[in-house]
Amino acid sequence: MAEETREVRGRLPKDLKIAFEIACARLEVTQTAALEEAIRDWLKKIESSEQQN
Repeated sequence: MAEETREVRGRLPKDLKIAFEIACARLEVTQTAALEEAIRDWLKKIESSEQQN
């Protein structure tokens, strides 16, 4: 059974968006996969930061 998904939206500076698209294409990674990895990493960072306080 496939995991249920939801859409996430946001706005980025044009140069950051272009760099992201190029990096994903160069690495042959979908933008969805790259965003999911980035969000998971960010959440771990936040969790780690909160545990130190």
